[in-house]
Amino acid sequence: MSDDTDPKVGRFIAIAFLAVCTLGFGMAGLCGIAFTFMALPDAFGSGHNNYAGAALVISVPSLLIGGGLAWWCGYRLAKRWRNDA
Repeated sequence: MSDDTDPKVGRFIAIAFLAVCTLGFGMAGLCGIAFTFMALPDAFGSGHNNYAGAALVISVPSLLIGGGLAWWCGYRLAKRWRNDA
């Protein structure tokens, strides 16, 4: 940062950005887990349902990627909050 910028302003911006990212990726992960649990009974049910496989193809990556990125952003946010990074 430049010399005239207060480090507290930069820290606040980083914390606010990480908080928004954590919430956004967390919602993507929650959406993924909800659709995964809704599609599992249809995928393993006795009837043939083409939409269950498509729902799992979309929801499982959303669950894994959203959950992983939410964890990473939360981890970085906790480090930033403690001022370790």
